Amino acid sequence: MRRSASSPAKAKAPAPKTTGGGGGQPGGGGNGSARATPHVDPGIAVVPRAAATRELMKLKWDYPVYTSTDAPRTDATTVKVSRSALPLDQALKVIAGNDPRPLLVVRECPVCNKTDDALLTPGTDNEKTLIYSRWFHCVKMPVDVVAADHPFHALFPSDDSEHLFVSATDGSARIPLESDTSRPELWASMSKVLAAAYTTSPSEALKGIEKHIDRIDQLNQKVAQLQDKRSELMEKPHSDAAKVKAVQDEIDETKVAIAVEKTAIESLSRIELRSAPNVAGGVPAGG
Repeated sequence: MRRSASSPAKAKAPAPKTTGGGGGQPGGGGNGSARATPHVDPGIAVVPRAAATRELMKLKWDYPVYTSTDAPRTDATTVKVSRSALPLDQALKVIAGNDPRPLLVVRECPVCNKTDDALLTPGTDNEKTLIYSRWFHCVKMPVDVVAADHPFHALFPSDDSEHLFVSATDGSARIPLESDTSRPELWASMSKVLAAAYTTSPSEALKGIEKHIDRIDQLNQKVAQLQDKRSELMEKPHSDAAKVKAVQDEIDETKVAIAVEKTAIESLSRIELRSAPNVAGGVPAGG
């Protein structure tokens, strides 16, 4: 969420609580005492992020599928290959693949199926969770992962298993979490795993990314307003071509500024892993 500079504040409205992100117990994005709004002046009406800004922070999930490497039958008989659970260490290797980032693994349940509700809290500001997720390999398991014959059953061996966990890429230092885990506890767990995995804690980069996202959102809102203005000018009888061009030039300049902010986010997101045997250099944002 962000605040609109054009909307007047109500005189009796209390100023929102805001705290900075970063550190081992990071703040920013969420509910409670954490950062409830972007870095803006208090006392201004809250409005949703622009659609383009929300797309920038969209979660990127991996949906691993295990295919048995058993040798095929050589006769003409067609046999349905039965599936079976992999040992835990093998299941972890399969879901990690060639991605050296730490793991954030979610299992869907009948309630949160085909949603991100196991990780994100509906109706709250989840921006900090979304930003932190770019440094994780985010993996989503289907509802039936708890079935005894599912290849990844060892990750979530029963219906009583947690709904998500964060860990190193090999599954060590696993921290079980639930969908109703408090946002500060979730961020602290994410930050702990990230600090162990990267040469520099992403918590500091997160604060800079938040500021660039705020700026991008302001620019996206400006583009939308300018596009409306351009449409109004073009719909007028005998529209002034010079005025239309001036507005279009401003739109183009604003889009260039957005691109600059996105480049800054990519730069901040590229942090070296302590050990990345399969990937050279840093990790691309949300890759």
